[in-house]
Amino acid sequence: MSWTRWNGPSIKRKIREATINTVVKTGDVVLSASKQEVPLDDGFLLRSGIVVLKHDNVPVAIISFGGGPGTGHPQIPYARRWHENQANFQHGRKWKYLKDPFNRLASSSLTRILEAELRRIL
Repeated sequence: MSWTRWNGPSIKRKIREATINTVVKTGDVVLSASKQEVPLDDGFLLRSGIVVLKHDNVPVAIISFGGGPGTGHPQIPYARRWHENQANFQHGRKWKYLKDPFNRLASSSLTRILEAELRRIL
């Protein structure tokens, strides 16, 4: 295979887009798993789950429950308390509903999704 023309800016743009897609999709995987574990009473906390993309130089997915400024949801004051305090939740719901899925899924999902995104563009 011979290269006839190198288009560095195009490749750089495609890799940047793949990286951003990977970060967002990984955030969605963790959020989806977290929604299976978040304490459920009336569903406000469950429905407040959101993935926000922040990218200055490096894209970062912010996964949040509990609303507040910038999320489009009203602030739910008990979100942090339920995450940090061990309690007896019903139906397999639990505390650390965001931390545990992140630790369990983030690294492997990021790797798998990034490989798929790079295969798609290259």
